[in-house]
Amino acid sequence: MVDALDGRPLAGVSLVLEGAQLGAHSDGEGRFRLAGLPPGPGRLLVSHIGYQPKEVPVVAGQQGELRIALEVAVVELPGVVVSATRRAQLFAEAPVSMAVAQAPELQTRNAFTLSGPLTYVAGVNQVGSQIDIRGSSGYSQGTGSRVLLLLDGFPMLSADLGDIKWDAVPTEEVERVEVIKGAASALYGTGALGGVINAITRQPSLRPQTRFRLLSGVYSQPAYRSWRWAEERMYLAGGDLSHSRTLGLTGLVLAGGHQRTRGYQENDEFRRYHLYAKAVRPVGERGRWTGLARWASDDHGVFLQWKNRQHPLQVPAGDRGASTLSRKLYLCSEYYQMRGPALGYKLKGYFYRTAFENSRQAGGLESVGRKAGTEVQVDYTGVEDLALSLGGAAAFDRVKAPGDFIGQRQAHNLALYAQGTRLLPPWAELVAGLRYDHHRRDQGEEGQLVRCALPHGEARPTQRQLSPQVGLAVFPAPHTALRASAGRGFRAPSISEVFTQAEASGVLICPNPALRAERSWSYELGLRQGVGGFLLVDAALFWNSFDGLVEARPDPALGQGVLAANFRNISRARVRGAELETQLALPGGLRWRAAYTLLDAVEFLALEEVLPIYDGGAELVPGREAPLPYRARHLLNTGLGLQRGRVRGGAEFRYLSRFERVSGLFPEGRRDLVPVYLVDLYAAGRLGELDLTLRIDNLLNYHYLLTERELRSPRRLSLGLSGAF
Repeated sequence: MVDALDGRPLAGVSLVLEGAQLGAHSDGEGRFRLAGLPPGPGRLLVSHIGYQPKEVPVVAGQQGELRIALEVAVVELPGVVVSATRRAQLFAEAPVSMAVAQAPELQTRNAFTLSGPLTYVAGVNQVGSQIDIRGSSGYSQGTGSRVLLLLDGFPMLSADLGDIKWDAVPTEEVERVEVIKGAASALYGTGALGGVINAITRQPSLRPQTRFRLLSGVYSQPAYRSWRWAEERMYLAGGDLSHSRTLGLTGLVLAGGHQRTRGYQENDEFRRYHLYAKAVRPVGERGRWTGLARWASDDHGVFLQWKNRQHPLQVPAGDRGASTLSRKLYLCSEYYQMRGPALGYKLKGYFYRTAFENSRQAGGLESVGRKAGTEVQVDYTGVEDLALSLGGAAAFDRVKAPGDFIGQRQAHNLALYAQGTRLLPPWAELVAGLRYDHHRRDQGEEGQLVRCALPHGEARPTQRQLSPQVGLAVFPAPHTALRASAGRGFRAPSISEVFTQAEASGVLICPNPALRAERSWSYELGLRQGVGGFLLVDAALFWNSFDGLVEARPDPALGQGVLAANFRNISRARVRGAELETQLALPGGLRWRAAYTLLDAVEFLALEEVLPIYDGGAELVPGREAPLPYRARHLLNTGLGLQRGRVRGGAEFRYLSRFERVSGLFPEGRRDLVPVYLVDLYAAGRLGELDLTLRIDNLLNYHYLLTERELRSPRRLSLGLSGAF
């Protein structure tokens, strides 16, 4: 049984056996049952939001009731994480920089997807739909993400665009999100060049439980009367419903929902529907099977660019009615089995289908992508203070699109990996890993009708990469943790980056069959220090060097008289910086948080570099260095919160310095881009069995852009209502 020091039982407490996949959650009375423990002693990692994580020694066959008391945390520190080393461990012992966002924090954001709330994590930014961790990514219309999205450890990048479909994530069922900062290719392979986001969903409840959430809101009209394009109210609304229970030995979660919005600008409306199911069933004494299914549909307008500077919330007449209908189906299955006191294995399989159709005004494009993958991992802990993991993975992509867009293409990725964790009692932990990836893209069944002048260069259909990584965590004092890591990053370009031929915003996007993989080295030094239980400081220095970074660049020679661009490898780039995050508990229930990231992101222009007609705001000289586009030198998130009983509230401030360089596709360059100053207010409370959250985003109605010719959201007032019974 798990309770607080005052004897009050705690529900939803996570209990995980260190280094294994066995675990449990406490019920409404604080009770749990953990069966199938391997012989010998072990450590049970216990964590709960708002309480200090705890390690409890356990022995298989232990009889009677195990009583665990948790202490309230003044400064919140995440508990158990699984993404940093592919095994359960305490957050404080992770050898790499990472952050954790818990469900209550995500719910306070009143958001339909995870992408917006994640921008409040230190070092994380979003441009368009593209997530950037510590300057690893810029902006390429979401194509080819350098951040790997996982759902319960299963990869979720689409087969065609290689992008993140945020509406495919069951946001309302997410228990926590773990964010790894820096290259993680030694563990996760291609796609994890800049980091990993692992969305971990709730486990089924022991007793029947129904949860619901309603969300509604309105956008303010712009401050300038001439900008107003519609007089009717611009709104958003949505609802989600889920039911969880255990039938016999099988735990089930079933959920569904619908969201819609009028949007704040022309062509900004959407209608979304989604369904979700999860099943967990024990197999024998030491086995477990987990299955997950997700279906989502999104019918949304497409805002390509504004009509003009005097009417920034309207689209040109020819773009009215531009829309996209996209659907996603995601299926995955995992079987975990302990074969003895020190040996366990995991078998995984998944299938991800994405499809979209654009209206004629949006270019008339369409594509169907299918990704199928499998993975096997063996864990061995038979050597004292040493944990080993060996595994292999395979993923197969197939894309079907018209011949004048992408054509029919195929790609596959095969990988082998190994990782070892060595405990150096009582003061350190050493982690070392190695992964080999073999990636190949094939022409497919149908060639492409090329309208562009292809760039010079030999096609690179096969890419190979050996990715090592080493990390060290040192604990010289009870509240002090030092970390250092170095690792190799790797990302094979997506099928769309290589083969796309399409026209958007008056720019012809051309294919580049010579595109090769991106590679990087990532280094970090970090310190986490607690002071007196009321102050927590986390500081890090990082340095990333890139070779062949893929960026979208204009090239007049490609379009034969038409403004054209393609994805190409830039020779070398460097992203270095520092990050500081603090939490401070103040008298009277006040808590202050601040996170600041300083970034120096540059590329080294080759002597033969084809410079764009418009420099995007930076002075470009072949052979010299230039800022990487769409990276902010300064990023600050800070907030002050107050909690009194069942009521809490606060104010948050976010600052993003002006981008020093943008795409160079448009003559205005970065003229319309400004520094970003955002103030948000929120208040949340519990009324009986209901949770209410009132939020005002962009309180000052500040007008700003992050990409050329698209104004970002004005003030938004929203109210969320949720509960469980």
